[in-house]
Amino acid sequence: MHGLLSLASVALNLFREFVPGHPDAAHFWLEIGAGSLSLLVVLGILLRFFGSENARPALLVFGTTLGLLLLAAGPAAVELYLLPSISAPTLAGVDTLSQWIAQRAHHSPWPARTTLLSIGLLFSLLFVVVPVTKWTFRVPTFLSLLAWLVALTTAGTISSLIRVKLPPVPNAHVEKSKLSSP
Repeated sequence: MHGLLSLASVALNLFREFVPGHPDAAHFWLEIGAGSLSLLVVLGILLRFFGSENARPALLVFGTTLGLLLLAAGPAAVELYLLPSISAPTLAGVDTLSQWIAQRAHHSPWPARTTLLSIGLLFSLLFVVVPVTKWTFRVPTFLSLLAWLVALTTAGTISSLIRVKLPPVPNAHVEKSKLSSP
């Protein structure tokens, strides 16, 4: 039980680290809510389109919530169990490989930690979330993977559009709201 609580707290900390926060809580929850809603809608439409007879709203909300929790468990497990046990030369090797790939792809290199967390996310998606979605909604594996990739991309796009298009709240208003709160 202690391992599950540790895994959940690490997943929450990773979420806070990789999702840029705003001083305005309403703005942050608007981004998260819009991303979650778009994820549910797109995943539901795609699963229904792919022929799932189980794509009912309650099961879809449960399956998506479980899928997101399992998706977050991959990087959290890497952070909690793998990173502390990796030696410095191995991390240096991952950094070197990341720099080599970045040079070939004309992209900025990722640090070793980010690379390993991304690999954990990918493994969690491929080997846990997609099979659970396949069995729950009775769709082929490839279509389940495609539905999750499209839904996650849409959710990320919606969240980033809200982040970019909505003006940020000035710091004076945020400080005033903090002072007036009990």
